[in-house]
Amino acid sequence: MAEAVQRGSDVGRSPRPQGLWAETATSLSSSATLEGMHDGDVAIIGAGYTGLTAALYLAEAGVTVHVLDRHQPGWGCSGRNGGQVNPGFKLDPDEILAHYGPQDGPRALNVARSTCDLVFELIDKYAIECQAVRPGYVQGGVGSHGERALVERVRQWQAHGEAAQLLNRREVSELLGTEAYDHGMHHATGGNLQPLSFARGLAGAAMAHGATIHGHSPATSLERSGPGWLVRSNNGSLKVQHVLFATNGYTDALWPGLAKAVVPVSSVIAATEPLSDNVAKSILPGRHAVSETLRVQVYYRKDGDGRFVIGGRGPVWGDTDSFSDKVVRQTAERYFPALKGVQWHHKWGGWVAMTYDHAPKLMRLAPGVLASMGCNGRGLAMSTMFGKQMALEVLGEGAEMPITEQYYTPFHAFRNLGVWAHVARGRLLDRFI
Repeated sequence: MAEAVQRGSDVGRSPRPQGLWAETATSLSSSATLEGMHDGDVAIIGAGYTGLTAALYLAEAGVTVHVLDRHQPGWGCSGRNGGQVNPGFKLDPDEILAHYGPQDGPRALNVARSTCDLVFELIDKYAIECQAVRPGYVQGGVGSHGERALVERVRQWQAHGEAAQLLNRREVSELLGTEAYDHGMHHATGGNLQPLSFARGLAGAAMAHGATIHGHSPATSLERSGPGWLVRSNNGSLKVQHVLFATNGYTDALWPGLAKAVVPVSSVIAATEPLSDNVAKSILPGRHAVSETLRVQVYYRKDGDGRFVIGGRGPVWGDTDSFSDKVVRQTAERYFPALKGVQWHHKWGGWVAMTYDHAPKLMRLAPGVLASMGCNGRGLAMSTMFGKQMALEVLGEGAEMPITEQYYTPFHAFRNLGVWAHVARGRLLDRFI
């Protein structure tokens, strides 16, 4: 257990980049560094949910697949997120249909409806130990803005056969144990889990089926080699037919301009000590995953050991490991007064990949090269699903999602200024809801 600290302190807590998750995750054998020259069918760059799910599906089909990661499986946002398995895309169902059009819209909506199911199916199929529970996802609403958003969201989900329910103030208060919301939506397909354990479980399943994962092996160059591609790392190289980019908010300059497809936005998370039975029974008694309709929101849940875990927007500039979690802790104590006096043992941060139009990106960069990114805060379920989509495309079965050309965010050079302005505007509007 990390050293206990005083309430309100920003020092002395777990220094690990993945905070609580690194301390409580299941173990995984260290993945060997890529050394020497290897031939294969597919090289995957990035060992998060997207890359590991793609590797699992491909290896199961008998494809020779190598996964390269600068660190170890789950080091990025797959091991730093809040562990919420939330349904759908950032876009609501009608927005998905409008964005993708009459031909591709229904297929994209079907993918969006299936994201949570896929996560729990993989957990069951491969017996992944990750403290998974599925009580549903709750979105809390405040004021008239929240009410309008939730009424319309529930209507749309129900119109497409989803088990979404509108909650009044009393119902959402009884479900969550807080008086913070005037309205709520319960979506039955959601849940939560230990995110790093899930990533390691996917890695273990992929390796068990023949995939090779190379940790501490950044892809340093990529070039054409005959009909395929040559991927180089510091101490080795891969000659393959297909390359899959699965780097999301941690995309570097390996492929020219690829990082411009998304805008990385910081998120900071804090976790308490395990709550006493007396406190725990009044806070999220059903262990639901929760977020909000506020424009600048928090998200929270309890983990399998009874800790309260809450995340929210981090600062625009700076390193995630140095972010303060003061705001999310204050919000937690305002929503749940029983948390006052409880010690906070962990804080950490990461980068969420947002897109300009709030739609995820599945792109064909060149013959044999695909990239997937931009989950817009729905990363756990969506990135798992998009790993499957890339695998289906490589296997010749065809992705269910439309594949586009390389996407570039408008005015990407001014992204930080845009994020700052968006957050400032959101905070202002949230005061007048």
